[in-house]
Order: sequence, then structure tokens, then C-alpha cells
Amino acid sequence: MAANDFVLGIDLGGTKIAVATATIAGTIIHEQVIATQAHRGAEQAIERTIAAGRQLVEQTTVGQGGTHIGTGVANMGIALEDRVLMAPNVPGWDRLPILQLMQRAFPSAPVHVENDVKAAAYAELRWGALAGVDVGIYLNLGTGIAATLIVNGAIMRGAHGAAGEIAYNMRHLHDEMGFQQGRAPLEEFVGGGAIGERARLLFGEPASAKDIFQLARTNPEAQAFVEATLSEIAFHMTNLAIAVDPERIVIGGGLMNSKEIVLPWLNTYIKRFTPFPPVLQEAHFSQQAGLMGAIALALP
Repeated sequence: MAANDFVLGIDLGGTKIAVATATIAGTIIHEQVIATQAHRGAEQAIERTIAAGRQLVEQTTVGQGGTHIGTGVANMGIALEDRVLMAPNVPGWDRLPILQLMQRAFPSAPVHVENDVKAAAYAELRWGALAGVDVGIYLNLGTGIAATLIVNGAIMRGAHGAAGEIAYNMRHLHDEMGFQQGRAPLEEFVGGGAIGERARLLFGEPASAKDIFQLARTNPEAQAFVEATLSEIAFHMTNLAIAVDPERIVIGGGLMNSKEIVLPWLNTYIKRFTPFPPVLQEAHFSQQAGLMGAIALALP
């Protein structure tokens, strides 16, 4: 591996797709962001992604003079050889053989595909807030809700790659609808989109999670709404922490735009209920978590 070699990172998102080349130190060289255009289906999104990736590899090869040594892909859902499990609401995404498509498109270097939240945890392990941690948790609080468990300094994927998919956690003892019915009980209550929808129903106007957290600073009803939401998150996070006994919990995702509200609230629960309270902190890569995760996956 030469000093001017580089990797390609691809972060596949439901709204946008980020593609970048990076040095072997993880510094982005060239980057391009394209709209997913989910309503047009999965195939066109992947075709445009591959075209962008090839363009950046060529541009970097000419400018950098090195060799493309790896490709990392942060993917929505769990990629198998011929399909994607737990795929997002992008028509046809579940039928994409993502690994095969990327191997065909970039045959000269190894390709690694991972779930986007686990990929983000790879970046935190390599360069960020989980560096050097033996047992930890990466918690994503955004449109999607998921956790990644770090055990013995490595990511625990689970028997089917679905470890930490807490979006599907039951919220009540008598819940009857879950994964098999296409439901994600926890995410449907505390995911970013769900927060906005619940806020709209309660407060009578279009709202986002960011809006309602901002309103909570001055509006008692909004404050109660936010506290109920954070209490739900804290309940599941704390039980997970009790089960795993982490030394650190690192939190990323869109809700961390209101970290001055989120972190103290969650920290109160952690300190009150866990036998050995872990350190709770913001993820280092809060803005480009998936892309930096893909870059980390691509590196040897």
C-alpha cells in the first residue's frame, strides 16, 4: 500500500447518496452528493451511484496518482448476496444484489458492504469517540433508531447481521404488531419522522423533530412532549446498557442537533439505573457518519 493510494466510500441513503474518495488516513479527497429520487425506484439510484463512483475514482487516480485499493458501502438494511433484508421504503431496494453490483462496477479492489449504523460505528471505532473502547454502544437517534454493540473492541453483528436493531423493540407488554407485520414499534414512536408526525397531530401544524425540540424551550406542552419522547428512548437505552455493561455510549443522528437537551436527560437515566454508569457522549462524526463509516470499511 502506497502513501497516495485511496479508497472509495459510498453512503446509500433514502433521501441522498454520498460518494467520496479518501486517503488511507481517512481524509476525503473528492466528494459528490446525489439525490436518491426514491420514487423512481432502486435501480436508477444504484446506476447513478456507480457512475458517480467511477467518475471520482478516475478523477482521483489522475490527480493523486495512486491506486484504488478498496470500496466501502454503508447500506440501508442488511445486504445479503442477492437481496436486502429490512430494506427501507425505496421501491425495489429489497431486490438489489448490492455486493455483486459493486464488485462488478469496481472489480480491481475489495468491496465491503455493511448496514449504515454499523458502518458509522466502524468510523467511531477507527477515528472517533469509540477508539480504544473494549465494550461500548453506538446509538443512532435519527429518522431510524438503531444501536451497534461493541464487544472485545469489535462490532457484534449477530447471527443474521441484525444485532442492535432496537427499532423493533416492543414498547408495551401486550404489543401485538411487530416485525412480522411490517411494524417497528419503537421507531414508530421515537424516530425523527414519527416525532414530527406526532407533533403535528398534537400541535396542529407541520413540524419536524428539530422544530418541536426548539419549541420545547419556551412551550410547556412541547416540553412535556419532548420529555415523554426522551423518557421512552432512555428506557430502552438504559435496559440495553444494563444488559451489555458498556464503558461508553456514543450517540449520533439528527436528534443530536438538540444535544443540550438530549444528553442530560439520557444521562440522568443511565446514572440512576445502571450498576456501572457508562460515559455518555456525542459521536465524533455527527454529520457524515455513514460516509465516514463507508470509508472506514474500505480501508485494510
